[in-house]
Order: sequence, then C-alpha cells, then structure tokens
Amino acid sequence: MKKNTFKSTHLQLFCTFILFFLSLTVCAQMTLINNKGNRNQSYPIITQTKPEVVQLLNQVSQNNLENSIRYMQQFYRVATSPAALTVQNWLVEHFESYGYDEVSVHYFNMNSQQLAAGNVVVVKRGTEFPDEYIMITSHYDHSSWDYPAGPGADDNASGTAGVMECARLLKDFPTKRSIMFVPFNAEEYWMVGSLPFAQKCAAENMNIIAHLNMDMIGWFPPNNPNTIMASGYSYISKTLFEFFEKTANTYVPSIPTIRLSDGDSYGGDHMPFNMYEYPSLYIGDIEYHDQHPCYHKTCDTIGPYQAGVNCGVNRLDLAKAFVQATLSAAAELANAWLPPQNLSACSGTGKITVSWDQDSESSSYKIFRNDVFLNETTENFYIDQDVEFGNQYEYYVIAVNSSALETAPSNKDKVRFVEPLQLPYSSNFSESKYGFEQSDWVLRNNASKEALCNTSGDGRFPDNYLSIAELDWFSIPKNTEKISIGFKWRGNLDGIWYNTGMFFEVTNDRKTWHKLAFISNNITNWVNQEFSLNQYINSDFFQARFRLESSGAQGIYTKIGYIADVEIDFVLGGDTVGVKEQLPYISSFHFSPNPATTHIHIVTNQQDPYHISIYDMSGRVIFARDGFSDGELSVAHLRSGNYLIVASTKQHRVARKLVIH
Repeated sequence: MKKNTFKSTHLQLFCTFILFFLSLTVCAQMTLINNKGNRNQSYPIITQTKPEVVQLLNQVSQNNLENSIRYMQQFYRVATSPAALTVQNWLVEHFESYGYDEVSVHYFNMNSQQLAAGNVVVVKRGTEFPDEYIMITSHYDHSSWDYPAGPGADDNASGTAGVMECARLLKDFPTKRSIMFVPFNAEEYWMVGSLPFAQKCAAENMNIIAHLNMDMIGWFPPNNPNTIMASGYSYISKTLFEFFEKTANTYVPSIPTIRLSDGDSYGGDHMPFNMYEYPSLYIGDIEYHDQHPCYHKTCDTIGPYQAGVNCGVNRLDLAKAFVQATLSAAAELANAWLPPQNLSACSGTGKITVSWDQDSESSSYKIFRNDVFLNETTENFYIDQDVEFGNQYEYYVIAVNSSALETAPSNKDKVRFVEPLQLPYSSNFSESKYGFEQSDWVLRNNASKEALCNTSGDGRFPDNYLSIAELDWFSIPKNTEKISIGFKWRGNLDGIWYNTGMFFEVTNDRKTWHKLAFISNNITNWVNQEFSLNQYINSDFFQARFRLESSGAQGIYTKIGYIADVEIDFVLGGDTVGVKEQLPYISSFHFSPNPATTHIHIVTNQQDPYHISIYDMSGRVIFARDGFSDGELSVAHLRSGNYLIVASTKQHRVARKLVIH
C-alpha cells in the first residue's frame, strides 16, 4: 500500500526515489487499449438487509483472519523473494481447499524478467451472467524502509486474509454473476502486478462491474474512540462508492463507512483498473495513516489495541468489519436486478434518441428528462422530438418489472441540442471555439499557436481530476468515399503515477468511446495525429472528444492539455444508387500557391464546370461561385488566416486547407 499523506520528510524522499525508479520500470508498460470499460455503470440502492446475506456475514471468522495474518507475517514477502513464492503457493493451496476449480497464477515481468511469484487468480462462475464480473482483490507482497524487510501484517497480510475469507464464504453462495478473487504480487513496486492484469482484462474487454480492493484493514488509532471504515474513489468510481457506502452502512451499521478525506488513496491495486475505466475502490484503514506507527516497518505485526504499543494490526474486529462490508457489497451485487445499463442520448435531425441495454428482468422502462417523467415504454429506446436548439437535456430511465417493482435510476446522459457540424470541418481556434462551443475548455495561445486548453490558469489540479472537450455531433453519409480527422496536441500531464493522461476518443452511440490515442507526461512539442473514420461511414450520429483525466488523492500536480488545428477531411462519393461513375467526379483537386496572397490557380480533372466555395474557421461560407472551370481565382478579398476551399459537383466534393498571408 502507498501511504496517503505527504506530511513526512522521510516519505517525500522515499517517493522521490520511487518515482525515479518507476521511470525505469513500470511507466514503460503503460499501453493504450481500446476497451469499453464500465464508466457509466449504475448500481442498485440497498435500503434493507437480506437474510441470506446476513447469514453469510455472520460466518466471517475473526480467528481465520488472525491465523492467516500470523502465517503471512512470518515471511518478509518482498515481491522478488523466495518468500513471495512460498506465500503464493500457500494461497493457491487454500483456495483449492475451499473447493474452487478455477485457480491459476497470472505471471508478469518486472524489468523485462518474469517474477517467480505472480498474481493468484480464483474464479467463481455465475449461473446467469457468467461474463459479468465482481472482483475482490488485495496484494500479498510487502516492503519496508527498515532492514530487514518488515513482516507486513497490516500491509497487506490483513487485506489478503480478507480476500481469503470472502472466497471461503462465497464458494457455495449462489450467485448470478461471476466473482473473481485476486491477491496481487508486486504492489509495493508500484502496482507492477495489477497493471498487466488490468491490461489483460481490458484487452479481453471483460465486463467488470465492480472492483473492491482491500489494502490494510487492521489498524486504528488507539486514542480515537470513533471507529470508522474508509474507502477511496476517483471520478470513474463515484457511483460504485455510493452503492458500497449505502450497502456497508446497511449491513454493518456499528462502524460507519465513509469516504477518505483525501478522496482516494494515491496508490493501490485499484488504480490500474481506474485507468482502464473499470469502477474500482480502495478499501482500508488509512484515514489516519499519518499516525500509523508501523507502516513499512519491522513492527508491522499483530499486537494489542493499546496506547503506547506500536504494532501494525491492533483491531481484528475492524478487519472483520471491513470483510463484512466488502462481502455484503459483493453478495448483493452478484444477484442484483441492476438498473438499466449504458444509457446514452444522441442528437439527430429534429430529435434526441435515448437508448439503453434491455434486460430480461424488466417489463417496461420509465423515461425521465431533467428529472421530469416523460413516458413509459416496453422498448429499450425513446425518441424525444420535443426539443429546442440550444437547450440542455439530461436523461435517465428506471426499469419496472411484472410486479411493478422499480430499479434505481440508470446512468444519466446530458446533451445540448445543437445543429450538426457541417463537413468538411477545420478550426485553428484563432477566432472562436467553433465546433467545441459546448465545452468549458478555453482559447489559449501556446508555443506560438492558438489552441483549445482545459484551463486558463496554471493547470495545477488534484490527482482526482476530469475535464472533457466534445466536438459537436455530425452524421457520415452512406455515400462518403473517405473521411479522416486530424489534430495537433501537447501537454504537461503529471501525477503521482502514470495515472494522468489525455485521450482522443470517438463514438457513434455515446455508449462506447473508442480510444484512438493517448498522451501523458510532459509533451513539449506539438504531436500530429490523423485517423481514418471510414469504419464509421453510414453513421447517423458520430462524435469525437478529448478526455483529460487523472485518478488518485488530492496531491496537486500540473494537468494542462492543448489541442490545435482540428480538421475533418471529407470526400463525398457517388449516391446510394451507384450513379457516381456516370456523373462528374472529382478525383484530383490542387491549387497553388499555398499560402497565397491575391490569387490561386486551381487544377482538377473536370472538363465540365463545378462549384467552388470557401469557408472560414467558424464554418461560414464567405465565397461561393457556380460554373467555375479550372484556372485562376482571386482571393485578394480574404483576410490573413486559414480557410477551407471546397470543389464540388452534385455527387462529390473535395476540401483542402487554404492559407492566406
């Protein structure tokens, strides 16, 4: 576990060393994976207990927790040591003794060499939704600032003992969804084991609806009478935390569950999953971590709950409560009738189409707009035609079953109803935010270039940060021959880990945002990007966005991103009945000079006259001429700047960028 405070000079020096070390190891492993994730996952609202879950919680054994912690604290479990392998094998044997058939070890590399001890992976298959997963995890390795390495009772034999107890009790508990139990190795080397496992899950596009990570669950200040259980979350996991908090306080009311005052832990095995858009929580005892006397020290052993006594685990009853809270959330979620999932609202011509995933347990759906009931339908979509340009609408739905019971609300989607973007599109942001007017990003000059930026200030933000710039929607006609989007970007994107970055993403349904590019760290030069959008031809709705996001605690780092020269190159082909080859078709379009001052000379392959139009960067047509033939065109009336010049026939058009000096 990575400590959640920077109050100690000792810790600051340690973090500096670790960050340098990571620059040589872990950071190089960060990989862009185009997975869906579950950013919009919604959860039930638990207001009363279920007898079968209460019975499960009553079987949590404090003795089992103590025995497991005592066994593991015998070993100095540095991730690369033989002791780590010993504990890995011990974990495998215990999970198999519970009766699990799917027990395996996921191996990974550190510094280009595979470690002998890996991540222990145990799977309990769901009976109805086996491809929907709940993960319960910990890390079993340990490190210490003392020599020799500490025994790591609290960090993190305690959390690993908790995972074992959850697995023992859930083995024969009927669940509709699958549950995965994973004690990770090498967390103390900065999530070296959980990162490749999260990447594996993302590469397989696994549907992980919740990840509950127990890390240090057995210590509390002896002089504090107000015992609490804390959980940390970042933006992506807010709804999961709300579910967990409500469920834990319903089933374990004697010890309140709250959010960490720092918002999230700045380290832990939940963080790689956040990076790949899986809702993940840190669950542990670090709210008063600056008072912990034995963090990463040789005194991190089981001891008494007594003032003046230094030990790592002093509250086995608290560890038991943490396990009960985690167990209650997992058991409820494994069998829950979930709210409608993946709701999205997509603009169209004179309408907004709201859609969501249909499920077998629901008989109808109630649609709400701006918290006002609109309609009820048995379909999994609704077309809202009562919309006005410029207005903002937020939608959600509630499912109803045959007994007239209702779910909690689905995720919400908020859109402003605007005209579609006109193609071709180009903006250098010299005069306006054309195409990005709905975003709160601002115009800003950077490195002698006008750009769109997430802030007008110095960009110093907490690690728990999210800012999005969405390009206005547009459709891509079926008779589009080719279409691509290009831009330049750069930024200073820092955090405590590789948890900060800016993504370029596209969608044709606002449910899945496909990740096309990613930058992080300090990018000092403009980076050119261009992507074909041909696979989205014939989409009634299409949108692109830039997402700058970071997960973690409240440590302040620079997070500033710039985008510039966004262009959509659009070539319209023949119509849908295939008459393109019978009509004038522009296959060549060139002009010079470019940049120009007073005149340009245009050359195409056309024998017949065609149409010429010039657009400014706000998308306005400032010049148009029908019946133009190849030759000279005056541009003396244009002010200095960037423009789009378009040559078109009835069936085809080609656009090029024109610069006037």
